[in-house]
Amino acid sequence: MPIAVSLHYLLHWPTRGGYNFVSGPLADITLITAFSGALYLWVRKHNCHVEHCWRLAWHPHPVHGHPVCKKHHPEGHTVRA
Repeated sequence: MPIAVSLHYLLHWPTRGGYNFVSGPLADITLITAFSGALYLWVRKHNCHVEHCWRLAWHPHPVHGHPVCKKHHPEGHTVRA
């Protein structure tokens, strides 16, 4: 009987105005999603554009202008970090 009562409570929790759901888990899900998305976009913009290279890149390639790391830059030995 306690399982059925708790299941009924979980299924009908948001029906009492929904405040508990909006201020509780929905807020946490929203914050985690926003932070993860911002972090992904930042890493995607600043990592090396050579496939399978996760190094952070701050040097634009002289031909196409995409950011590449010092290892994949054509003038890598002269590029200052």
